Amino acid sequence: MTPTEPTPASISATSTADGRPAIDALIVYAGRGLRDMGRGLIAVILAIYLSEIGMSIPQIGLVLGASLVGGFVFSLVVMFTANSISRRAWFVIIALVTGLSITMLFFTENVWLIGLASFFGSYAGSGMHWGPSLQLEQSSLTEVTTARTRTRAFSNLSVSSAAGRALGGALVGVATFLIGVRDWELLDAYRALLAIYLGINLLNAAIYLGLSSAVESRLSADQLLVNPFKTPSRKPILRISGLFGVDSFAGGMIFDAFFALWMVEKYGLNEGTIAAILVATQGLNLVSIWLAPSVAKRIGLLNTFVWTQVASNICLIAFAFSPTAFVAAAIWMVRGIFDEMDVPTRQSYMMALVPPAERNVMAGSANLGRGIGRMPSSTVTGFLWAGAYTVAPWLVGGGLKLAYDFAIYFSFRNVQLPEEPEHR
Repeated sequence: MTPTEPTPASISATSTADGRPAIDALIVYAGRGLRDMGRGLIAVILAIYLSEIGMSIPQIGLVLGASLVGGFVFSLVVMFTANSISRRAWFVIIALVTGLSITMLFFTENVWLIGLASFFGSYAGSGMHWGPSLQLEQSSLTEVTTARTRTRAFSNLSVSSAAGRALGGALVGVATFLIGVRDWELLDAYRALLAIYLGINLLNAAIYLGLSSAVESRLSADQLLVNPFKTPSRKPILRISGLFGVDSFAGGMIFDAFFALWMVEKYGLNEGTIAAILVATQGLNLVSIWLAPSVAKRIGLLNTFVWTQVASNICLIAFAFSPTAFVAAAIWMVRGIFDEMDVPTRQSYMMALVPPAERNVMAGSANLGRGIGRMPSSTVTGFLWAGAYTVAPWLVGGGLKLAYDFAIYFSFRNVQLPEEPEHR
């Protein structure tokens, strides 16, 4: 695909398939909300539960690591079987496997069996932003929306995700009630939460059964298995996936846990104040996500997800040199206005960049790139902070993200999306 060559991605921009596209979109939103509700729940309790049943810290790390590896493998399988297994079937299979895998925790304390279950069941809540379900959501939503509504649909998906995570965290209060009011043992209370997690995923599988044929690819496939290295759009797919990996690596160096540690060590803030700053920032993130489609209509998808990130990353570097806690908090929250604006626009852009038959490959490759990039980043931050809390992670992370911004802009600035003639 040459930079000025119109992509076939517009084939489905105005087409419709048999089915109920509007209802399908709502099902995808609901599925994401339920999925991340479960992830938000399991992320809070899992390490504590594993510790309580006698696992050591290295063993807990093994279990969570198996989950990330499993997510990687499942993403590959979904990408390679895009022509032979329907998206609806994969949605249902993944939800069932994720839910049923948690039952292993009721029957054994063996680290290897639990690790195996984690491999299939995605126990690690930190993996919620990538994996096979995410790529299925992206490609499915693209099929049931038009070029005009796709970015808003991805914005709605991100809002559903945030709401689900918040509700999942709130469900942990059930255990607090059972322990404090009903005088349950901690393990019994946590098993009640695990049962809720199982129920959430079984409900999700049932909801996905309602998806229609509209979420499937419009084009028939010539091969049973997809070879991503032989797709016509492999060059832009591999280029954008590699760049997303760099962005994800840099982003993994500066997440909220490190922000909280920095504010405690450098400025002496207490946990309550830090929590208030993070809550306010999350609210601004939602505003950012919601505004993204409107901004993209005016300046284009590429310009939106690049230049808002440039502003965000300049704030990130400035944050490292803030003279006071007040200035640091203010800069962090200003960054929150821009920080998430790239999420729906980036996803929408990569779906517009390739023809319908290659959307599963694009989504799978891009999400694998982001997942691989994220894995080592927190460890690197630990090394950079070994012995002293310095500005190094903020400068390295912010600098890499700025390099990514300019690299992706100059790589794709001459690519013409048929749906954006005014931004050519």
